[in-house]
Amino acid sequence: IDMKERVLNMAKVTEVIIRRGYRDDNIIRAVVSATLDDMYVIHGIKILNENDRYYIAMPSVMLKEGRYKDIFHPLTTKARHILQKEVLELYFSQREKHGRGSVE
Repeated sequence: IDMKERVLNMAKVTEVIIRRGYRDDNIIRAVVSATLDDMYVIHGIKILNENDRYYIAMPSVMLKEGRYKDIFHPLTTKARHILQKEVLELYFSQREKHGRGSVE
């Protein structure tokens, strides 16, 4: 399978649920769950905003040494961009539909 065919067959983000919203002065704007192809879910994706640029951070755990390790992540830059684009589009759609989300 070549890369173009892989991208066309990549799982699609079919739902984003805002689990926790944060104030606009916080770099972390929300923690969301994303459903892929209505079959798999990724919990703990962080929506971040820094210098008016939104991006996502994958769910992670802290290791004994004090550093963090992603527990889920795309294997290629292209896959990361596609996942980020789809998650952010659905995140903003949810915010428009239901307001800003819960602010803690």
